[in-house]
Amino acid sequence: MYPEVKRFLALICGFALASLSWLAGLAFVRDKPVPNAIFAQSIIDRKIDAYVKAGEGQKIFLVGGSSVAFGIDSDKIETSFEDEVVNFGCMAGIGPEIILNALKPLLSKGDKVLFCWEYGLYRFKRGHHDITYLNLLFGPQHELFSSYPLSDRLYLQLSIPFSHFRESMATYLNPYVQPSIYRCGWNFDSSGNVRSNVGFVTTEKELLKQPLGSLCTELTISNEVEEIISDFLEFCRQNDIEVLATWPNVFGHPDYFDNPTVTRNIELIADFWLDLGVPVMGDAEDSMLGADLFHDTMYHLNDRGVEIRTERLVKELRPKFPDKNASSLNQS
Repeated sequence: MYPEVKRFLALICGFALASLSWLAGLAFVRDKPVPNAIFAQSIIDRKIDAYVKAGEGQKIFLVGGSSVAFGIDSDKIETSFEDEVVNFGCMAGIGPEIILNALKPLLSKGDKVLFCWEYGLYRFKRGHHDITYLNLLFGPQHELFSSYPLSDRLYLQLSIPFSHFRESMATYLNPYVQPSIYRCGWNFDSSGNVRSNVGFVTTEKELLKQPLGSLCTELTISNEVEEIISDFLEFCRQNDIEVLATWPNVFGHPDYFDNPTVTRNIELIADFWLDLGVPVMGDAEDSMLGADLFHDTMYHLNDRGVEIRTERLVKELRPKFPDKNASSLNQS
């Protein structure tokens, strides 16, 4: 046998052995989540707890990333409308598919879903390299990962860094710290709202420095997002679940205004929902708020900001949702 052939076969065998070892390692740590996966999964678990607390009856689910958790008061919305309201705001970094996969089993006939997606979620691709997303897929969300197309699974298995395995084993073998210590420390109430966002720990100067790529660069809504939303909407139609969309609360950076790229992106998002038959509530500019209303990031409102944002949202939703006060007057 020629030396070149031997080297080629040795290379193939070495690659196969390394791949099998890597897959075996990932399988071994599947039930040993790393700290940031524990953190992210605990947020999802708190949202499921909020659903359980709401009890029987029709519900309104406010769905998105942490801008929803830090930006909309579901209890105040509940005082205006007939249904129970659950704040299902999680983390934008984990991607829309994980959020909707957790939400779907909770939905029942007659429920309503209000999408309040951060702008970056429209660019989501299954192959993106957000480390929290990857750590969840190779940990608590492995069942969802198993449903991905083979090409996506192979790509993600090659994308997950070795630090995932190392951190998983370090967390699992640490005799001094229980993994539960890494659960999210945000102060959630029983309805899923964050209540620890009193005052502000950021400044306008810091907010002005935060990245603007989600809105200030040309947007192309990914094929994965179109597929994920279309599948979710089909599920909702089959189960008589109403779906609406609105805009995320975000710091009103001066570069957002009179910016043709931002205007086109907002129009594209609105058209995306309308083409799918989903009404869009309110205007994007009404959710772009001043620096004094933010707590710690460009998406996280403080308690005063939450109050203002929620009041505006209630006004936008009144044409669509039954008014609790009007129903009470009719009954009397």
